[in-house]
Amino acid sequence: MKPKTFRNSLFPFLLSIMIIPLLAADTKTQNVVVCMGKNAKVYHASSNCSGLRNCRGGVKTVTLKEAQDMGRRACKICY
Repeated sequence: MKPKTFRNSLFPFLLSIMIIPLLAADTKTQNVVVCMGKNAKVYHASSNCSGLRNCRGGVKTVTLKEAQDMGRRACKICY
């Protein structure tokens, strides 16, 4: 069995410290598209989604967190 060295034990730890914040930041800043109509309930990956065809209230780009805070769920067509 190979003895654990400082380098072997520290590398995975340092790697995880560097990668985890990048993954978390990515979800916080992901932009989605929402219809601002009074009956709208979903968010979309793109403004080209066919689910937005009937939008009467205008289309707005927001962060994923903002859309979720508005009570929106993911569109079944584009997600």
